[in-house]
Amino acid sequence: MNLTQCIRGGSQDRRNGFIIAFNYDPDMVETLKKTIPHTHREWRAESKTWWVSLSYERELKRMFGNFEALVYWQGTLL
Repeated sequence: MNLTQCIRGGSQDRRNGFIIAFNYDPDMVETLKKTIPHTHREWRAESKTWWVSLSYERELKRMFGNFEALVYWQGTLL
């Protein structure tokens, strides 16, 4: 699965991490919840995005094939 959005951003209590979005897939939502503890993720219903702690970057790379392209390279592409 690929992300539709991935930017660096903070949690509601200002912890560093990533704001991500992907097309709804109940299995992927369940995988995200099983992989990343609730203390390191937040669902933002108003924007339909997740915040995920910076400590789970490796897991995000494994879960989403385009994670690195969006978060690291998109700012350098013209």
